Amino acid sequence: MVFKEYFYVGYSDINHALLLSNTAILRYFENIACMHGSLAGDGFATSSAVWFLTGYRVNVHKRPAFEERLFGETWSRDMKGYVSSREFALYAADGSLAVTALSNWARIDRATGRPVRLTEELAERYGTEKDRGNFEKPWLDRLCECETYESERDFFIDRNFIDANLHMNNIHYLEVAGLVLPEELYVNEPTAFDIRYRKAVTYGETVKCLYGKNEDGSTVTMKSADGNETRAIVRFYH
Repeated sequence: MVFKEYFYVGYSDINHALLLSNTAILRYFENIACMHGSLAGDGFATSSAVWFLTGYRVNVHKRPAFEERLFGETWSRDMKGYVSSREFALYAADGSLAVTALSNWARIDRATGRPVRLTEELAERYGTEKDRGNFEKPWLDRLCECETYESERDFFIDRNFIDANLHMNNIHYLEVAGLVLPEELYVNEPTAFDIRYRKAVTYGETVKCLYGKNEDGSTVTMKSADGNETRAIVRFYH
C-alpha cells in the first residue's frame, strides 16, 4: 500500500535560496510516516509499540521551490524480525521526481523498551511492497567514522531538541550536524546524505560533534561528552 499526501513548501520549509531545505524534507517524511501508521491501525498515540528510526539515506534530485505544491508517497518496503524498511518519494509540481529516500526502523515496546518481533499481520496492515523501490536493496549499510577529524563543537541538548519520545528528535541530528560544516558547505546544502542513529540523545546531555572529510564528502560524528560513545553518524555527499 502506497500512502499519498500533498505538501506546500512554506516559509519555514526553505533555505536562503528559497528552496526546500533538507530538514524540511525529513519533517515531511516524519509526518507522512505517522499518517501511514494511523491508516494501518498503528497510530503513534494509541499503539503499544513505537517505531525508532535507525537510519536514513536521502537523495535530492531536484530541490522544490518556495510556494510549490508537492506530492509525497511512502510505503513499507520490507519487514523482518524486529526491523522494517520504508521508502519515501517527493514529486515536484511538474510531476518530476524530486526526492527519494530509504529509511530503516526498529519496533520497540512502549512500556518495556524492548524490541518487538514483527508479524505477518502487521506487514499486511501496512501493505508491505517488497518489489517496489527506488533503491536496489531495502537495508542500509553501516557507516564508518572518519579516521581523523579537522574540528569539533559541543552542543547542550536543551528542551527544544526533545520530542514526544523524550529524546532528541531525529531531524535535529541533521540540523546539529549541519552547524558543524564549513560555511560554504552549510550554505550550499548537500543533495545527498546518510544518517545512522546509534543511541538516543536525551535532555540535559552535551554531545560532541566532530567534523572530518571523506573522499566523497564530509562526515559529522556525534559522540557523548567524554567522546567514548558514538550516538550518530551523519555523512554529507558533495
